[in-house]
This record gives sequence, structure tokens and C-alpha cells, in this order.
Amino acid sequence: MQLKEFAAKHAITLPVFSDVAQQLQEASHSDTYDLNAIQHAIDSDPALAAEVLRAANSAFFGGLSEITSIRAAIMRLGFKQVTTLAFMATEKNRYIARTPRIHDMMKDLWQHASACALASEWIAKRLRFPQLIEEVFIGGLLHDVGKLFILHVLDRMAEKNPLAAACPLPLVREVLRQAHAEQGYRLMQEWHLPSLYQIIVRDHHNEQIDSSNVPLLIVRLANCACRKTGIGLDRDESIVLAASAEAAALGVSEVALAELEIILEDVQSLV
Repeated sequence: MQLKEFAAKHAITLPVFSDVAQQLQEASHSDTYDLNAIQHAIDSDPALAAEVLRAANSAFFGGLSEITSIRAAIMRLGFKQVTTLAFMATEKNRYIARTPRIHDMMKDLWQHASACALASEWIAKRLRFPQLIEEVFIGGLLHDVGKLFILHVLDRMAEKNPLAAACPLPLVREVLRQAHAEQGYRLMQEWHLPSLYQIIVRDHHNEQIDSSNVPLLIVRLANCACRKTGIGLDRDESIVLAASAEAAALGVSEVALAELEIILEDVQSLV
């Protein structure tokens, strides 16, 4: 309740996406995009270009030789993959805080969100749902946006009142666990994002799953895999992916699930 009141009083919100991220997403949907313009847009921001090159050279993409330019990255990985990496790089800037402890949690949350996005993308490719690749990537990136908002509010509260920074960590984690899906769903509605993403954010922890909603199932499975491997704020080694309702509903083989866990080790070098 205090979080809601503080957020409302101080008009705290989050932008949907950065301007650069939106431009890149629009370009990836265009049949007439200008490759040189996209390359220039990324190169014009040294921090963004460095982040894209770092990701492109990570173990996740397993290149035999080092990529040293945005054009080379586009030639090897493809335009859509590079725009995805740039999109991720622009989103990473939202996961910062002034309070050291909250900043550390933001870093863990970013690792989880980005790993979940990439794992969702991988699952869609592995299960041959090419039409869902972009949707599940964005769904994976956004599924815990409620936690991002809550941590952002806590950071602002700590600025106003240093005692707020001393809030016990177990209590912060419990607030995140209980409130993030509802808060994230509220943000999705405020942003007027498609119902696909609203449902993913609202229902990614629901005990009852909709076995007909493939994007939701993919993001839920990716989320479980990240939690099992300890990427993010929560680690649960007791999760058995092969026994999950999501894996059963999607018909994912044990071999593919083993591959997913291996892939997530490489993802950590990327994020």
C-alpha cells in the first residue's frame, strides 16, 4: 500500500521503451529498411555499439572469429538478430538505481529478464514457431517488469527517506514476489500494449495454465529454466523442467530441455 501511495504521490512511472529501441523495432518490421542508416544509428552511440559487439562476440553466438564492427555483426548474425541485441542494450539502461543494494538487485533482475528473453527466443526456434520469435522475446523481456517498477519506487523512497534503504531484504523479496505480476499487468494496461504481453505479465506465475497459449507457455518455461539455473533474483534447483506442465503442454523433449540448460550457461556470458 505504501508503495502504491508513494508512486502515485510522486507520479512515478516507467517509459514503455526508449526512442532508440522503438526505432530499431520499427526498422526490423520494415521491408525497406536502410542498412547503412541502422548501422550509423548504432555506431553513433559508442556505448550502444560496444554493448552490441560484446553480445555478438559472446559464447552464446559462438563465432569462430571476432566481430569488430556493427556491419560485420549484421553480416554474420543477420539484421534482425543485431536489432534484437541493440534493443536489449537500450533496455539495459533502465535497470539502474542509486541505492547500492537496490542497484545490485536491478543487475540480477536484468540478467533474468534478458536471459528469459533469449531463452524464449531459443525455445521458439527449437520448437519451430518462427512466427512467435519476436513476440516471445519481448514477452520474456517484459514478464517481470512489475519487479522493475517496484524496485524503481523503492529506490526513489530511499532517496527521500534513508531509512527505507534499510528495509529487510527478505521483506523486499516477498513484496516483489507477491506484487510484481499485478503491478506489471497494470503497467501493460497503462502502456496499451497488446493483450498478448498483458497476459504473459499477468499469468506467468498462475497455478492454472492455458495450454492453448503457446507464447505464454514458452515464456513460462524459459522463466522456470532461468530460475533452475540461478539466473536472476530467485534460484530453485528443485525445479525439474521435464516434469513441468509447460514442457508437457509444449511437447518439449528431455533432450531439448537439456540443451536449454546448456544454452543458458552461454547466455550468462551474453547478458
